[in-house]
Amino acid sequence: MTWAYTRREAIAAGLFGIAMIGIVWGPVLLRQLNASHAVDLGALRLPEDQAPARARDSSRAARVAKARPAGLVDINHADIAALQTLPGIGPTLAQRIIAHRKADGVFADTRGLLEVDGIGPKRFGKVEPWIEAR
Repeated sequence: MTWAYTRREAIAAGLFGIAMIGIVWGPVLLRQLNASHAVDLGALRLPEDQAPARARDSSRAARVAKARPAGLVDINHADIAALQTLPGIGPTLAQRIIAHRKADGVFADTRGLLEVDGIGPKRFGKVEPWIEAR
């Protein structure tokens, strides 16, 4: 003789199992929701004197423009601050330019900047109108 459940019996057994799990694990799970973890929704509101947060605008016009150099920047004698005024050159690349200059000597011409790690043809094209090598 085989033991086969009817559909009703299988559903009832499943519901009974779920109820037993709720009885056993319910108090453990509900213990985490005591009153000490309650959130005061009034504290989440912005004060009246503070301006409401605006959505971030990622358009080019909304970005803060970096200061442009006043004239041509001599890549053989410029310090970190002067190099950072160049478009596409941040603190890391400025450090690399100075390190390359110390290790290999001064740049013979502006195209020598292409030897610096992180400066490729595209970035050099942005920087070229602003630099000189004296």
